[in-house]
Amino acid sequence: MGDNEEVVPMDTSETPLFWYYPGDCGRWHRFESHPDNPLRSEDMEKYFGRKSKVVFEGLSSDRHIKIDFSAMIWTDVATGREMPVQRGYNIERGCSCFSAPPVLWERVDPACPYQLIPLSELSDEYQNVAYYVQTDGLLNRSIVSISRIQNMDLWDMYCLKKKQLKRIKGVKEIQEKYLFHGTEIRNVDSICTYNFDLGLCVRGSYGKGIYFAKHAAYADNYSQSSTDQLPLYGGETRGLPGESTKVIFLAQVMVGKSTVGRMGFQKPDPGSSKNSHDSCVDDIAHPKMFVIFDPNQIYPEYLIQYK
Repeated sequence: MGDNEEVVPMDTSETPLFWYYPGDCGRWHRFESHPDNPLRSEDMEKYFGRKSKVVFEGLSSDRHIKIDFSAMIWTDVATGREMPVQRGYNIERGCSCFSAPPVLWERVDPACPYQLIPLSELSDEYQNVAYYVQTDGLLNRSIVSISRIQNMDLWDMYCLKKKQLKRIKGVKEIQEKYLFHGTEIRNVDSICTYNFDLGLCVRGSYGKGIYFAKHAAYADNYSQSSTDQLPLYGGETRGLPGESTKVIFLAQVMVGKSTVGRMGFQKPDPGSSKNSHDSCVDDIAHPKMFVIFDPNQIYPEYLIQYK
């Protein structure tokens, strides 16, 4: 995802390459099956071959889309929803429920409440998250580790909440964003197990909820240095004894429809009608801060340790 990313050459074999997006179930689906995107894999392959290092912007039916091939991110400009895309051979696996773990998960142990899986610095997943933290997130710090959080219970609740909001509001999509949250290392185990605790929230300027930042540099202000080590998969720990580090979460957040928050808000507005709001922001036009009042609208996906 960085400047030294190797460009994948165009495939000239008889085996076709396809483009995929992640469905609500966490599995990859071909672009051909997306209900609101008429672009096909062959179209994507054509654009990728021409503009593999730049942002492509184009009109897709009545939808304005933007595809950053260096970041492998597809953005619906109208809704602001972002989602990763993937290029590969026939990896599609059909599904009809939310019982399957996301495709990137590995070594899934159903006996564990959660797993913190350290990512290899050589993996695309690590590079993508690091780019998001340091380039888009404006955090000029040295990353010690990036770990993927695998919690099937929290993932199921997140997917079911998305399904519920779609049904209540009568829409096909709920706006989602990747957002940052700074905290102390001693809170990592609780968040990874139970999600963010609304009961521990204090009254902030935009409501009594769980606060997330667009930029990692802002979330850094709420992270505290500690010599504690991270609890990883299988009882392992990450970090050198005596080394002081900080942590921030990168979470997948359903921001939905937003309104400007206020000090006294305990939720954006009463009721659960089609016109109700799902989150609060500091500024409608250019939000940098989001407040969530239902933890099920959050999936803490990555934990970044840095110094």
